[in-house]
Amino acid sequence: MRISFKGLLAVLLTCAATAAQAEPVTLKLATGALDATVWAKQTQAYVQKVDELSGGQVKIEIFYAGQLGSMGDTLTSALSGRIDMWSGSLPVLSGVVPELDALMLPFLFDSDEQVVCAVPKLTDTAQEAAGRKFHLLTFSPVEYQAMFASEPLLSPDLLKGKKVRSAPSKPSINFFQSIGATPLPLPAEDTPSAASTHLVDSVNFGLTYAMASGLTQTLPVFTRANVLFSLGAVIVSPRTWAKLDDQQKAALTGALSVLEFGAKLEEIEAFEKTMADRLQQAGGTIVQLTPDQQQLWRDAARATWDKSLGELGGDAAGFFEAIQNAKSDCGS
Repeated sequence: MRISFKGLLAVLLTCAATAAQAEPVTLKLATGALDATVWAKQTQAYVQKVDELSGGQVKIEIFYAGQLGSMGDTLTSALSGRIDMWSGSLPVLSGVVPELDALMLPFLFDSDEQVVCAVPKLTDTAQEAAGRKFHLLTFSPVEYQAMFASEPLLSPDLLKGKKVRSAPSKPSINFFQSIGATPLPLPAEDTPSAASTHLVDSVNFGLTYAMASGLTQTLPVFTRANVLFSLGAVIVSPRTWAKLDDQQKAALTGALSVLEFGAKLEEIEAFEKTMADRLQQAGGTIVQLTPDQQQLWRDAARATWDKSLGELGGDAAGFFEAIQNAKSDCGS
């Protein structure tokens, strides 16, 4: 059987297209996670799953906290396409999509069960708010951020006149200002040195990150006033997402099965228990608040919600309504 020139050309073009699709890609992922932490292990599990689902056609190279710059710097690189993927904290990402700051309202959630149920429901709404700025793969749990100091903080009024490291978000800043503290919205990576040089008197941080970063050597008293449930996100650069074919995109999204929100939170909380034991073994103190003491913190924080929502950019009110609807759908 003879093949015409046009027929041969079509075959060659098909083969070339197939070869191009089969060409493996290596994506750079910058994460705010410190190496050897539970978040690093979860990231590694995701990378392995992507490799498996793509048949080795999508490789991801992980760069841990600080290797390529701060979370803010690496986010800028991801948005411009110099870094392919980014995993970091929501206060940093809300600088690009201000609506996300509504998820940083202090004492926003009432329980782990509510967080696990409600947050994944907000992924589509958040991606709509992001538009073409980036492709949101998923939200991820980080940990509860409570209070580190050199003494117990049984009520928020004990911070009056103190310098407090807060998350770099308007809701956190407003809360600490409302109780008479001076909030300093420092990046997480700059916080341990700020504490060691007495730039701050107290820090709103999670226990695992505080232990891993060495913060507890300076501020060894951890008061479980769970001011904020800290969230993160995993995004793909818009330029990178546009270059991927459907099978490559399917591998990135399909691998999210190993990042199921509830399972991740269970792993984080199990790891936190280990960190709590290590803190106490090192001479640190963990202060458990009574329900009445916890209520003092909650009431002070929620009194600032309206002010914060009025100051956030974008459609923060609409996003807050979506959060409340998600919580309602979850039975609360």
